[in-house]
Amino acid sequence: MCARYTLTAEEKEFLKENPYQMTEPYETDANVAITDFGYVVTADEPTLVQKMHFGIVPHTAESKTLSFDTWNIRSEEVMDKKTFAPLLKFRKTCLVIMDSFYEWKKEDAERLPYRFTVPGRATFACAGLWSRWVDQLTGEQYDTFGIMTCQANELVAEIHDKKRMPVILHKSDEYIWLDKKRSVDELLALCVPFPKEKMHRYRVSKKVNKVSTKKNPNKGIDLTLPLNTDEEPNKILPPSKPDQLGLF
Repeated sequence: MCARYTLTAEEKEFLKENPYQMTEPYETDANVAITDFGYVVTADEPTLVQKMHFGIVPHTAESKTLSFDTWNIRSEEVMDKKTFAPLLKFRKTCLVIMDSFYEWKKEDAERLPYRFTVPGRATFACAGLWSRWVDQLTGEQYDTFGIMTCQANELVAEIHDKKRMPVILHKSDEYIWLDKKRSVDELLALCVPFPKEKMHRYRVSKKVNKVSTKKNPNKGIDLTLPLNTDEEPNKILPPSKPDQLGLF
């Protein structure tokens, strides 16, 4: 699924493609992990880009510490889960902004990381849900989000053993995901594999495997660079012009 992703595009590249306003200073991150900050756009405030923590803390939780997997949300089961069903029912939908995500291929005892991008787009959005937890003693608000997942396309399934991938939205579908007037069925209809022909993958260094900490940060742009290896040829090469992708 998707527990690690990136946002390395420059702010001007992102804003050029999107009609949003930043609510906080823009910072790039080549290794967004669980509990880290990510940038989202919510259905409640669809013109603003906000920072939230990756991994949903239910509003009923006793603390803001994650106790189970809430960073990935299986779209086929979302309405059967008491943590997620109310969020979709009350349209707590959001766009999770990124420019790539990582997945790992298991080979014997090793976990080999790959980076997946959408050529022709400086950034893209995945379908997500968000929640607000409030400390009953202090009134502190803690906003969090999770990423919807679906069956993987062939490009991702060849790498990911569970055959899952994040729900990448076509540009025209981003507005639908944020439309509170849409039915649940209409929203879930968007949760399908993104076309493999519009994606690209390549091996990256195993340095990305290490989750960043305050004492030992691991956020450098070098994590996104292709690994020099002949073991894994690029499966989908980016076209010479972005408009050949049919994304806009």
